[in-house]
Amino acid sequence: MTESLLSKWYADPLNTDEARQQLQEVRSKLMHAHEQNYLSLRIQEVIARFWLDRDISGDIDNLQATCKDEHCRALIKLIYGQLLISRKLKGGLEYLQQGFKQATNLFPAADYLEVMRRHERLNNLQLTEKPAKPQALQDLLIEADVIKKLKGKEKYHCDILADNKDTVG
Repeated sequence: MTESLLSKWYADPLNTDEARQQLQEVRSKLMHAHEQNYLSLRIQEVIARFWLDRDISGDIDNLQATCKDEHCRALIKLIYGQLLISRKLKGGLEYLQQGFKQATNLFPAADYLEVMRRHERLNNLQLTEKPAKPQALQDLLIEADVIKKLKGKEKYHCDILADNKDTVG
């Protein structure tokens, strides 16, 4: 695996038909997979299962347990965090932070800055226990930027219903 895999976004939504097709293709490839592509195929399988609304937490734990190095463990955490974030689910930011922390020394400098900025922006999203409609990265970033701007304006909000004794005596 190369370091650039750590900065990639893996959570672009798949519709049900696309996810089923991906899952079918991956499963047939897994039957004949060699060790070097096994992890990549398993990741694709887990992603497809996520988009079919299956619980993948056990799959994530299994992948973590079979990882042979920090790069692999960081990648799995980053991917799981991205998937959760794409549905605005709580826990997503924590996985992104854990994966980023594990990968800090593995990123090329440009990728490190790119991922750090992306995570900072995504940190503005409002996450919930209930899954939201899936969103692509660009849409999530736009929403996060709007939320940040609105939060910034709260400081300067003028409350017209406030006590106005100072202006009417």
